Amino acid sequence: MRHFILCFLIFIGSLTVLAHGDKDHDEDESKAADISSVSVPANPTYHEHVRPIIEASCVACHSDGQIAGYAPFATAEDVVWAARDIKFHVVNGIMPPWMPSRANLPLQNDRSLTDEEIAIIAAWADDGAPLGDPHDYAPAATDGIAPVEIRADLTLQLDEAYTPPQDVLDDYRCFAFEPNIDAPQFITGYEFIADVVEMAHHSLFYLFDEGAEGAIQRRDYADGRPGWSCYGGVGLASEGEGIGGWAPGMSPVLFPSGTGFLIKPGQKIVVQMHYNLWGTNQPDQSRINLQLESAESELAELIDFPLAAPVEIPCPAGVAGPQCDREAAIERVANLYGEDARYTPDYLLRECGQSLEDYAENSGEKAKGYCDYPITGPLTVFGVSGHMHELGRSFRLELNPDGEEPLLLLDIPLWDFHWQDHYLFVEPLQIARGDILRMTCVWDNSLSDDPRYVVWGEGTSDEMCFGTLLALKP
Repeated sequence: MRHFILCFLIFIGSLTVLAHGDKDHDEDESKAADISSVSVPANPTYHEHVRPIIEASCVACHSDGQIAGYAPFATAEDVVWAARDIKFHVVNGIMPPWMPSRANLPLQNDRSLTDEEIAIIAAWADDGAPLGDPHDYAPAATDGIAPVEIRADLTLQLDEAYTPPQDVLDDYRCFAFEPNIDAPQFITGYEFIADVVEMAHHSLFYLFDEGAEGAIQRRDYADGRPGWSCYGGVGLASEGEGIGGWAPGMSPVLFPSGTGFLIKPGQKIVVQMHYNLWGTNQPDQSRINLQLESAESELAELIDFPLAAPVEIPCPAGVAGPQCDREAAIERVANLYGEDARYTPDYLLRECGQSLEDYAENSGEKAKGYCDYPITGPLTVFGVSGHMHELGRSFRLELNPDGEEPLLLLDIPLWDFHWQDHYLFVEPLQIARGDILRMTCVWDNSLSDDPRYVVWGEGTSDEMCFGTLLALKP
């Protein structure tokens, strides 16, 4: 992502950058549900009350052959045995894995449970997890939404299966695909189909222009296996244009009616796979089905607008030495990622109208990066995403935070590097000229195994404060 500046040249017609004044808001550091006043049925049982929740929201991952198959809910006894753990995870918002808070604008495919569902599970666990009568079971009511179906107009799949290395538990691997189209097309939807679902943790998809061909060729098969290692990013000169992603339990994705991502002959699609290898390590040939429509169609073009903020993270208390010097941190990223990386930290400060004095109160245990984006033209926004690395603690993207009607576009109070996603709003958001977007990242350097001063960098042991808006192209 160190060359995200190039993307800003596209973006500058719609947004300009300005530092914001109030950078001291307190993040909600907990996702725990307050269920103290929620009414629940008397004497809840597994079959009547808990089983419909488990089957609707949990077994898609907690079953044999799925990513959480190591903790299966195959039988009633499995669930009863884990009742106390299930209560802890759902009450604290850890499971089902859904990172945005309830203060967020409504989002599609929300995997979180309602307060009533959480309260039922908690009361049932506290009551000793009784089974009840199997005849009392009734499936959870559906919302009546028809399943999403994607035409497989184009399938992207490796010719040779990729097998992760045996000495890691989490493997990030990037694969490049040539769509081989002879005329421009719109991508209007996609479906990711995991081959070895037990180890497919999540996947992200990016579109690259022909200029990335040389870098891709140098990396692909460099270690004798398909693709290349890309822990923390795709490892190319730019991150490309994000066009989608997948996590276990996700349905196929249709972009808003009448819209799509334009793809041209010669462009590449790079897929970043995260393999979790706690349970198995097998050859994988996951695939993506793309639904396409001719560029001659009168579709509106989608684009991901990039947002970035400074990263200035001191050493935590009790840690001292040359590694805690900012200049040493800048020298490090320059040596690792090239001279362009040397200038990125100061460039971000300038573009955000800031100086190091704006970060004088940062500590290693609580460091913030922030930036305001005044909107200079109307935008129709369909979704958002945020990106940090392993020191991330919280992420927030706000609209008009100091106004009379502030909106939280993306609020992730407990950041998890392993659960990153692109989020689509239930309803498109209209952003007007004069509105202000504010992006804030918070990090905790005490989480590092080898703490040092951290600036913006490409590796996972560095950090980023990055976001995108999925919007109609201006």
